[in-house]
Amino acid sequence: MKVTRRLRDQLGTAAREVAQQAKDRTLERLGRDEDPVPVAAPDSPGNRPQTAFAGVLDGRHLWLAVDATPGTLALRTTGDQGQVVPLASDLAEDDPRYRSVRSDLSTLPGPGAARYEVVITAPGGKVHRVWTPPLARNEPVRTPAADGVQWQVARSADGTLELLREPAADGAVLLDIDIDTDDVTTLRIGGAAADAELRLVDDETGEVLVTRPLTHADGVATGTLSPADVPEGIGLTAAVHAGDLPVRRRANDLARPDNAVLLPQVQNDEADGGGDGGADDAPLFAIIFRWLPDGILRVRRPKGRPKDGSA
Repeated sequence: MKVTRRLRDQLGTAAREVAQQAKDRTLERLGRDEDPVPVAAPDSPGNRPQTAFAGVLDGRHLWLAVDATPGTLALRTTGDQGQVVPLASDLAEDDPRYRSVRSDLSTLPGPGAARYEVVITAPGGKVHRVWTPPLARNEPVRTPAADGVQWQVARSADGTLELLREPAADGAVLLDIDIDTDDVTTLRIGGAAADAELRLVDDETGEVLVTRPLTHADGVATGTLSPADVPEGIGLTAAVHAGDLPVRRRANDLARPDNAVLLPQVQNDEADGGGDGGADDAPLFAIIFRWLPDGILRVRRPKGRPKDGSA
């Protein structure tokens, strides 16, 4: 059949009308009228430089990569003054898709708490705040303390990437831990006061459960804990302290250090793994030492397996 030009135009008009009617019905079902597509605000996430990666992995250096944008990566102090500090990098940029730095944060002025916005200073004096997607929780790497301060990345309410500097948490540092054939655990601790004693502090009540002596030599405190020193109680968990200071990891760089760091544990002689609801359901270990995500050393008495055999 020969299709004339007039008929072709009629068919096209009818198709457009059908499409418009379908669109109108869809908008009606959604309970709204057709509105013009709003124009993105100049500072919306779609128009702002966006991060590809941001982290302070070693407690000192900021690793930062932002989608390629003309200008220089910098930090701007929050508050009325808004001082801009360029981020010097000790690595050359090697990917044209990104503006990137590895910057030594110890060079930033001031020792106290501070909050910075991450920005790009563009040609012409414009300053663009860098936008970041929501930061992951329980990320594989956490920020350890360095030089008496703690650095971490954060996200403001409008999505701006921020960098926080805070005083490092107080604590003594575990230098070494070992267990002998008699199940006696020896701890060597740095940063403890000269008159400090080894303490176990209940995680729930804050009560000091056990006090043991520490010997001090050349800035290192040494103490021991035997299974008999740890109070009885299924599920007991107590933080290890040197005096008033909790004993911490030197670099708490794991989100779940309890699964990755091997620490002493004492076999439970009553456990045989039968799972029949009797002595078989006693925990496999009588006491265990564990790091929790806050980086403080704990000693624990594990719970037994449920009597119904469930995990």
